[in-house]
Amino acid sequence: MSWQNQGKSTHAKNRKRENHELYQQLRQKEKQEKEERLRFLEVLSESISLPPDVLAGAPIVTMHGRNAVFIENHKKIAEYSEEQIVVQTGVCSVLVEGKRLRIDYFTKEEMKISGFVRQVSYQGG
Repeated sequence: MSWQNQGKSTHAKNRKRENHELYQQLRQKEKQEKEERLRFLEVLSESISLPPDVLAGAPIVTMHGRNAVFIENHKKIAEYSEEQIVVQTGVCSVLVEGKRLRIDYFTKEEMKISGFVRQVSYQGG
């Protein structure tokens, strides 16, 4: 049994290096696919006269003065209070800050937030 005392196995070290290389390749492939998808959306949007962000599912935020915000392409409400509402979209979160905020309605396509809107910002993405 002298082979057991010859030192530590390099199996774990080799496996870690192989996993790192594999994940690096997967990230590179995902990046290429995303770039190809964006190029396709740009070409498609030009041919049918739509902005590329609409086709990509980006949120469309429309403000009516300081009293109302409409958000299209939303996924879920992540946080809700009278001072802050966070809406998750397909590509980022939309943060609405203000006073006496409330969600007047929301459908699959659109939601309306009203109150005194101090700031609208994007998080992530």
